[in-house]
Amino acid sequence: MAQKPPPCMWAERKDRLFITVELIDCGDATVDFSEDKIAFKGTGKKGDSDPAEHAFTLELNGKIKPEESTFKATDRAIEILGVKKEAGAYWEKLVTQPNKVTKAWLTTNWALFCEEDDEDAAANAKVAGFGGYGDRSRIVPAEDSDDEGVDDRPADVTDIMG
Repeated sequence: MAQKPPPCMWAERKDRLFITVELIDCGDATVDFSEDKIAFKGTGKKGDSDPAEHAFTLELNGKIKPEESTFKATDRAIEILGVKKEAGAYWEKLVTQPNKVTKAWLTTNWALFCEEDDEDAAANAKVAGFGGYGDRSRIVPAEDSDDEGVDDRPADVTDIMG
């Protein structure tokens, strides 16, 4: 009997792929990387089911660096990181296989999903040092500890409040 693919989710960035294999207690997971394929095999549980053998091969739509790609098995899932051979544009789709082959078990990971434009904005926000809010120096005045007792409110507010 052929081994069924486990439920999987995927997302990408300009330089990497994130694939989450949703198997519980899969201690014997193996992932083989080649430039144009990622192959998984392991025994684990889907939800409350009994442990079963699962396997799949993703025929990638682009190329990855097998020597830099890796995976980590946790109690709840297997997390696969594929490093793209050429960083740049997002792939049109993850695999070359027809949708009818993968649609029952491979879906988008909306928790990690990011549009190409959003990725650039997120990187710029991190550089600014304030999450997704950018430079906050225009919003929050810098604290000045040597002005104790000095009222920093604008003059018009001081006039109103006394």
